[in-house]
Amino acid sequence: MRKRSLALACASVAAALLLGPVPAAHATPAPVLYGVGSGDHPGDGLVWVSASSDTAITSITAHLYAPGSAADAPEITQVSDFTRDSSTGSANLWRTTTPLRLDDLGVYRVVVDLTDADGDTTTAQSTYGYEYELEANLTDLRATPQNPDYEHQHVTVTGGFTVTDPRTGETTPAANTRVDLGISSVPDATTRTGADGRFTYTYRVTDPSSDTVNAWLRPDEPWYQPWTNQGVEVRAVQSDTRVTLDAAELDVKAGQAVTVSGTAEVYVGGAWKPLAGVTVDEIWSSESSGVASRPVTGADGRFSGQLTLPRSGTVEAQVRTGTFTRFSELRTVKVYVAQKTSITNFTASLDKYAQLTAKGLLSSGRSAPADIYNHVDLQYSADGKTGWKTMKTVVPGSFEPDDGATFKGTFATSSKGYYRAHFKASRDSQESYSSVVHVTRTPTRITDGNASPEPVRKGRTITCKGKLQHYTSGVWKAYAGQKVKILFKPKGSSGWYDMGNATTRTDGTFGKGFTASKDGTWVAVLLYPNSTHLVSSGREDYVDVT
Repeated sequence: MRKRSLALACASVAAALLLGPVPAAHATPAPVLYGVGSGDHPGDGLVWVSASSDTAITSITAHLYAPGSAADAPEITQVSDFTRDSSTGSANLWRTTTPLRLDDLGVYRVVVDLTDADGDTTTAQSTYGYEYELEANLTDLRATPQNPDYEHQHVTVTGGFTVTDPRTGETTPAANTRVDLGISSVPDATTRTGADGRFTYTYRVTDPSSDTVNAWLRPDEPWYQPWTNQGVEVRAVQSDTRVTLDAAELDVKAGQAVTVSGTAEVYVGGAWKPLAGVTVDEIWSSESSGVASRPVTGADGRFSGQLTLPRSGTVEAQVRTGTFTRFSELRTVKVYVAQKTSITNFTASLDKYAQLTAKGLLSSGRSAPADIYNHVDLQYSADGKTGWKTMKTVVPGSFEPDDGATFKGTFATSSKGYYRAHFKASRDSQESYSSVVHVTRTPTRITDGNASPEPVRKGRTITCKGKLQHYTSGVWKAYAGQKVKILFKPKGSSGWYDMGNATTRTDGTFGKGFTASKDGTWVAVLLYPNSTHLVSSGREDYVDVT
């Protein structure tokens, strides 16, 4: 922080000169000059010399030459009133007792004559010369507050400077002079003194550890500033923080961003208050990936960040540490990401007994739904638009990530209708429907079914007859040219016997005679309809054979 690097003699002649070795008496028959300087207080105008010899030095004369003068220039002045200085504990240090009152400031070339008790003499030129300059002294350096906190983030640096001029020996306030402030977190901080030599500078603390504050006077003439009262440490106080999230659980569809919001607070003055202008880290992570949002709180402490999660998981929220705040405790929100599902390859077929078989493929992304949700509803509607009713619920088979899981179900239903498959939504899966399939078969019926006569003698003929109809164009019509099977169940038997077929006439009627042999029940059935009709059965008729 010196104006120039030639600080050797000015900082302390002792520091620069006493570090040199002192030769043994038998090795230095003539005096040795180590250096010349102006000491810690150049404003006093005194000259310091460091030297040694094998015997006591009895005479010292310093010849001073104007700054920048030629080698053959005449001297400006000389001084010889040196006395040994014992304040540093060194036996090799002398200083003058009468202040120099020179006309100009600067670095004077110095040649020193040394004589010891043996009469040995040495004339040597000092390497650095004699720095004749102003002495700037800093007083009352303060930083207020020295421990700033969240509610008091600005620090005011104050102090005063005086200047001692060796040309006059006077000490005066350093009026209207530039002051450079050495603040570790604020580069190039500069101010000026007032008429009274005092200065003021205010800055906002941004270093979360500490600042070291120094002040340096910058007068236009050669100067030196001692290291007394040079530093003040400013250390920020960090307060506790906390986060309160708006929700403990959130739901979102896959591919959509979820909004995680809440309030950040800081504990100051014995109470929790809104924490403004800080970053809140919102992070979801897994072994292989991670997603983050880093919203900044508003004046009311509110924050809101958006994250797009690949799957369900936990988002952790935490106030990031700052200059005046500590990390908050982690707060978590469970985010359920509903994966997209689909039902494809859906088919439905109706057999002749009005049993409907529906099947398809359920796809649900990279993982199967949880067991509690892994169901598909098979639904029916009369018009394919409204009144959907679940007829059966089935569980899909084993799940393959690339292919999904197949499902199948069979149930009794009406002769016609519309069918679809439905997968219910859950917190981890989205709802989906299959395409709608229309299925129909034509109903049939046998009316006027009768076996006669009743009773009938054994060996006589018993005739089974009736009428076959099918429901078409909204009415029951004769169903001609169809084979109706006649079945007989003997008394006491549990099985039916095929007695033969009867073909329906144009009006749908049919009849067939059989030789009566034993008591039993007779019935006519349409057992083998074509692919568009349903089976039907006539009235069962019991006949006694006598």
